[in-house]
Parts: sequence; C-alpha cells; structure tokens
Amino acid sequence: MKKIIGLCILLLCLACNEDESFDPTIMPEITLTGEKTFGCLVDGWLYSSGRWGTPKATHKIKEDNTYLEIVAPIEHMGTSEFIDHSSYIRLTLVNPKKGETVIYTDAVFEGEKLENGKANILRMDNGIISGTFEGTRMTNGRFDLKYLEEEEPKE
Repeated sequence: MKKIIGLCILLLCLACNEDESFDPTIMPEITLTGEKTFGCLVDGWLYSSGRWGTPKATHKIKEDNTYLEIVAPIEHMGTSEFIDHSSYIRLTLVNPKKGETVIYTDAVFEGEKLENGKANILRMDNGIISGTFEGTRMTNGRFDLKYLEEEEPKE
C-alpha cells in the first residue's frame, strides 16, 4: 500500500507544468534578443513570467493603428493555455515603434482593470519587441518577446 501511495505522489509531482529554470522571485534582466521574458512590480510585489508559461505577444493592425497585446501568465493555471483569466497580466501597446515612448491600454492584473501607462520601446524589428513600462500600480516593468502577426479581418 505504501508503494502505491508513493507511486501516486511521484506521478503527481511529475505531471506538473512548472518550469524550475525560471525564478519568479527575481526580476528578469532587460534584454533585446527575444528571450521571452516579462516582469514588473504591481503594488510593490514582484510578478515575473516564465515559470508558469511563456508570455505571448500578438501584433494587430486595426484601421489606422497598430496594437501589440502582451499576455503573461503569473500563476499556475493547470495547462499551457491562458484559461484562468485571473492568473495573468495583460497590456496593449498602442502604435509601438523602436525608440519611442508609447501608451499602453487595457491593462489587467489578476482580472482587475488597471490604469493606462507608458512603455519605452527599445527594440521592435524581426518579430522581436523589447522595452520597459511604468504605470500607477505597475512599475519597473520590462519585456523581451517574440511577437506573432495577426492578420486583419477581411470584410
């Protein structure tokens, strides 16, 4: 009986999606090479992505504007997909361009809408966007992501 219980515990531990190579207690460095990193302080508490899944960035063009949405998981959600909407940080960069400071909108932290803020775009080329961001509650933010192009819907 003890062997069966031990085997069950071992199988449960092996089934977790947690990536131990990322330390969520350390802010990721500012990099410019598409390292798939994201981190910030929210109300002074550190949130970094990577351990519970890879942050994702999607580039969209709508009418006369360009948007880049960043979604970063910050807790274990049971799968590799973003199912639990309270377990991520999301923000949308408006008209991002290398070397410019732009606004971010639609900021969400654990299901709660946050104020808009500003992002400094350090790199945006060859499918990579890197930068830093600040807002009222989200501070010391940084990201270095590869982004996907989303096609504009045809009418």
